[in-house]
Amino acid sequence: MLVSLNWLKEYVNIKQSPYDFGECLTMSGTKVETLTIVSDVISDIYTGKIIKIDRHPNADKLVVCTVDLGTDKRIIVTAAKNIYEGAIVPVAVDGAVIANGTKLGVSDFRGIESFGMFCSIEELGMNTDLFSKEIMEGIYLLPEGTPIGMDIKELLWLDDVIIDVELTANRADCQSIIGIARESAATLNLPMEGFKTYSKVETNNEIVQYLNVTAESDLCERYIAKMLEVKKIEASPLWIQVKLLNSGVRPINNIVDVTNYVMLELGQPLHAFDYESLHSDRIVIKTTNDKEMVTLDAKERVLDSSMLMITNGITPVAIAGIMGGENSEITEATQQIILESACFNKSSVRLTAKKLGLRTEASARFEKGVDPELAMVAAMRATWLLEEIGACEVIEGLIDVYHHPVVSKKISLDVAWVNGFIGINLSESEMAALLRRLFFKVSSENSGILEIEVPSFRQDIEAREDLAEEVARIFGYDNIPSTIMGGTTMIGGKTAVQKYEDDLKSLLVGQGYFETLTTSFTSEKRLLGLNSPMPLDLVPLINPLGEENSIMRPSLVGHQLEVISLNYARKNPFGRFFEFSNTYRKNEAKDSLPYEEKKLVLSTYGNEDYFELKGMVELLCAHTGIKNPSFIAGGSEFLHPGRRALIYANDVVLGEIGEIHPLVVKNYELPKRTYVCEISFTALYESGTMEEKFVELPKFPGSNRDLAIQLKETIPAALVNDIIRKNGGNILESIELFDVYTGEQIPEGYKSLAYALNFRHQERTLNDDDINPVVEHILAELKSLLNAQLRE
Repeated sequence: MLVSLNWLKEYVNIKQSPYDFGECLTMSGTKVETLTIVSDVISDIYTGKIIKIDRHPNADKLVVCTVDLGTDKRIIVTAAKNIYEGAIVPVAVDGAVIANGTKLGVSDFRGIESFGMFCSIEELGMNTDLFSKEIMEGIYLLPEGTPIGMDIKELLWLDDVIIDVELTANRADCQSIIGIARESAATLNLPMEGFKTYSKVETNNEIVQYLNVTAESDLCERYIAKMLEVKKIEASPLWIQVKLLNSGVRPINNIVDVTNYVMLELGQPLHAFDYESLHSDRIVIKTTNDKEMVTLDAKERVLDSSMLMITNGITPVAIAGIMGGENSEITEATQQIILESACFNKSSVRLTAKKLGLRTEASARFEKGVDPELAMVAAMRATWLLEEIGACEVIEGLIDVYHHPVVSKKISLDVAWVNGFIGINLSESEMAALLRRLFFKVSSENSGILEIEVPSFRQDIEAREDLAEEVARIFGYDNIPSTIMGGTTMIGGKTAVQKYEDDLKSLLVGQGYFETLTTSFTSEKRLLGLNSPMPLDLVPLINPLGEENSIMRPSLVGHQLEVISLNYARKNPFGRFFEFSNTYRKNEAKDSLPYEEKKLVLSTYGNEDYFELKGMVELLCAHTGIKNPSFIAGGSEFLHPGRRALIYANDVVLGEIGEIHPLVVKNYELPKRTYVCEISFTALYESGTMEEKFVELPKFPGSNRDLAIQLKETIPAALVNDIIRKNGGNILESIELFDVYTGEQIPEGYKSLAYALNFRHQERTLNDDDINPVVEHILAELKSLLNAQLRE
């Protein structure tokens, strides 16, 4: 939120430097992000009145102006087209500095010297986004009656310091100049000035002759309507415009500007309707079945029955708490206005604004919560301003629909408890004084108990802990004595699972893999890119940041492929990546959280192939204590149908591995050969054993046998390997596939697999009588199960 320091000083006599004041405000709980001077470069620019304009004798596009600066008159040569005799303009005299840092001198324009220049908005250093194109393209014309000879920095508050304040969601009361003024007064222990409101005693209720207001929905907590006769619609007085500009709001006209002024000043959004444009003497606040309406920004909005609308009884004329309708807009022909000051349910406003994709200054305030008691104050403040600036005359009477008035909250506060809770030692009177600075009503009977009445604008105060926080921040966090933490401390440590994860990370990093960290969100579009059926147990987000992050990811593969795609696009020729993270699946049990499963994903591209990644998985399994994992053909659709496998350990599926499907390669813009493996971290941990047992070096020699097996080429080598291992008895020490052959001497459709088998006994030397029966049994099983033949 942007806060004008000059405007703030109208309510609190702040004498500190802007920086020191910002530090004080931050330390009391209202965080100041930045301090920015509107235009800190310009100097020697004054208001001047053009008293005469002559054509330049030697240039068709130039004019020679005589300008009265109050203390002297001088000649200014310009090509500006929007100036006229009598206009009051900013004049940068010779020696002045404009916003871009240029220092001006006396200039000769074809024989006539110019002692300065007229300034535009941009040359004054003002925010160009807040002005129309017409104003931007010419000299900035000041209102009639502006004093001449006045420093433009003082007149337009160009020396004002704009404070950017970060507000927490619970401090809706600080969404205004008055709100920050209250915080400033409490922080600095200074009195706070008031403001004027309409206070005329009205003798009749004339408004009822024009208008009737009905609230048909509880989503409208309060609705105040005040009517005024329009005297003239014109530009606002300069002092209003300056405050709006320094708060980041564009001036429009006197009536609209007053509603924005009060919103910024008090935090209560207001809206003004053209009474004649309503075509009705009724205002009804309700949800409707209307399908669309055009808002003030000239855009057509699609409505639904959940949205609270301001209607004329039939047709919507405004979206409650967000924006008015084009059909009731204030125009130059407006003769009577209805001033709306209302309070709407914050959840309703937030949901409507989200559905419409329309967030305004008004909705931002209503979403955080507006005090219903503020509506009357704001209506009377706006009424006074409109009358004060001569924009309107008041129609007597007021309509106030307020079905459930706010009841003041009262909390008993134990002084001793607060002192113990915070760690300070304040007396009852000192604590009461701190709370009164924050505008709490405090009654004390010297009993050690303070009776607190919470002001209606402090909607965040619910319990004694909230009051203790208020005491602490105004007392000063830096004034709270430092103490050594008490209690029993314990030695921290990691669980066995956490240690195991760290161990695997170290192993992977040692093998040249880079750890990645990606978001847990995905989208249907990103999942469809994986060439797989859409899972039925996805977990959608209720309030996503955007469509691209609307679903909790069911797999780590998609994000890993995005990492590879990014690196490949950045011309990295190869890469190895891994990530440990959770995946999410819907829990069908009512009121239950989604299932979270931790997984490990590995990916490679460039110089790698399938067997490199498979070897890495075997290394992980060996490190975990899993012996002889199996790789069986199968897997998800994002993998190449002929180059994928499921990973098993003792009949438990650990995960899957393979080359990425060509369609997925295209969708993700990946290198042609990309490999990925996704493993259940839980299954991997539970299938292994981290116990390491000492095994003596063998005392007896081993014996080798080579077997060449001929079988159908469709049979995977892993299946042969498993049969050999299961039938090798306790003397088979190792198996190695050292050759795969197809060609001459091998029938078509067959292949030859050559294995080296190593046999060893731990207690004696093996002979042929020990080994031959085992080899024959292995060959018999291969023939029986696979119809495999021994090649001679």
